[in-house]
Amino acid sequence: MNAGPWLRVAAAEREWFASLGLDDFEALWRAPATPVETGNRARGGTSAVGILELASPDGPRRYYLKRQRNFNCRTLRHCWRGIPVAQREWQAIEALRRRGIATLEVAAFGRQRRAGEDRALLLTRALDGHRDLDTWLAENTAAEPRRRLAEAVGALIARLHRAGWRHGCLYPKHLFVAQDFTAGAAREPLRLIDLEKCRRIRGRWGGLRDLDTLFRHGPALDSALRESVLASYIAGRELSIDGAALARRIARSKR
Repeated sequence: MNAGPWLRVAAAEREWFASLGLDDFEALWRAPATPVETGNRARGGTSAVGILELASPDGPRRYYLKRQRNFNCRTLRHCWRGIPVAQREWQAIEALRRRGIATLEVAAFGRQRRAGEDRALLLTRALDGHRDLDTWLAENTAAEPRRRLAEAVGALIARLHRAGWRHGCLYPKHLFVAQDFTAGAAREPLRLIDLEKCRRIRGRWGGLRDLDTLFRHGPALDSALRESVLASYIAGRELSIDGAALARRIARSKR
């Protein structure tokens, strides 16, 4: 079955992309992006990410362009043919942003289906002025900003779970912190990225694996910072337990 191609461009980029000839699927698919990692071959297809830098009257603008061919996953709604992983990520980004949870900013998403081939692309604005969690903690050693950051992390994860979603792969590299976090001026000081495995949860404790993953892969989060994360998470979820009890539940979530 053939469908498309189709492309949705964000309002902020629509006129500008049209002037550059990048307002259709094929043009963006062929755009010369600089690879940022080795392409992924799995699921019977390929996925690759590159940096696309475009000149504008205000100076160069950077984007991350993800292009996938037959890189699909099955969902409850698409249990037979599946959908591109990039499409599931796009849907998760849009769902979280509607709920006030800061994540990536989508500039464009598009898809084309034809016999034997299912292509999708996802274009997001680069998070310039941000650092991943581990890098930010390494660059900022003062105790008070680190404590405030840990509280912000706990509050963000609480909002995510309260909205009925879990990240699914919450490594420190998937939490981006505004470089000016210490000044308190950032509109969205924390952002979640890489939402390919983000999905809905059921039950009160369905998202605890996110905290387990973050703590296991985040050695920069020492015991004091973890206590702040847990305390903020408890407050955000309005849970009637203490940090030690929550830590035990997180440990049991791995079993």
